[in-house]
Amino acid sequence: MPETTGTETALNRYIAFHEALGRARPRPDGDARPFAASALVRSPRGEAARDSRSLVQRTRENFRTLKEESGGWRAPSGAVRWIYAAMMAAQSIDMNRYFALRDALKAGRKVSGTGTLYAGGSRAALVLSLSDEAIDTLVPRFFAIKAAIKPPWWRRDMSITDMFSAAHAAEGASPADVAARREQAEAIFAADRVLRGHKREGARLCALMGTSPHQVIAGFADLRDAVRADRKLRSDHDKSMLVSWACEGLTAADIPALSEVREGLPRQCRGAGHARTRLAHQVLVADRPAPPGSSISALTAVIAAQAAMMAGVIAASSAATTTAATS
Repeated sequence: MPETTGTETALNRYIAFHEALGRARPRPDGDARPFAASALVRSPRGEAARDSRSLVQRTRENFRTLKEESGGWRAPSGAVRWIYAAMMAAQSIDMNRYFALRDALKAGRKVSGTGTLYAGGSRAALVLSLSDEAIDTLVPRFFAIKAAIKPPWWRRDMSITDMFSAAHAAEGASPADVAARREQAEAIFAADRVLRGHKREGARLCALMGTSPHQVIAGFADLRDAVRADRKLRSDHDKSMLVSWACEGLTAADIPALSEVREGLPRQCRGAGHARTRLAHQVLVADRPAPPGSSISALTAVIAAQAAMMAGVIAASSAATTTAATS
């Protein structure tokens, strides 16, 4: 019998979680289920953590708690609530700490002068929950970093600013250090003819993951060539994906495995194109240590990117459904 590869193991675990999530009630709908499963496949290594039944049960318990506490409309709501529940189960996030962090963020918002909190602070609280630091020092640091990196209003996206502010706060960074790291990386990307249009995106990822912008630029070119050479992926990716993959340390050698995972995803995973490719990437890297290792900065960067990608895909899917129904 041929030996199972790491990629096959991750894909098999993903399929097991996907099937388990659909077997009992409550259960996520067709939009949330694939991405909730991808959150669970990132659970820490070890036999207990790998048990699909216990993790799915914990996800359902988290979902019920979020629903009871948040009501019908309070964030997280809808399909995103399932994704939060799965992330919390996979990373063993304490629900009480999450709620306490969210309340502390709301209480500190006005005095901080940093503007609104995205989704009522739910996204930032999720990322901050990964840190064991005292809330009364963690939350002020979040607002200080947010004030230091908040873009001008004409290109502001609080979902991004809040997530990365929370990630840097969780790693214990200072506002001045975060701003300096971003500025240095942005200057390098701005000087590159190909990636100057993604200078801010690349800079914030490099600043958090500790990745060299020069390595990202070189890695991007190799990834682009490899994806263009793959018949199944050449039309189902975008530049932002390649930038993110290069920041995470993916190389051209990973592209065949990515394509293989994409084809192996269950049919019930709705959508094609970019959404399916993003999902395949989540499965591919599930069992890999997040660069630059197991630090909070790396883990929070992965979860923040995963949360943003999932929410964006679900929003796009909902918008497409609405358009189709009214056209």
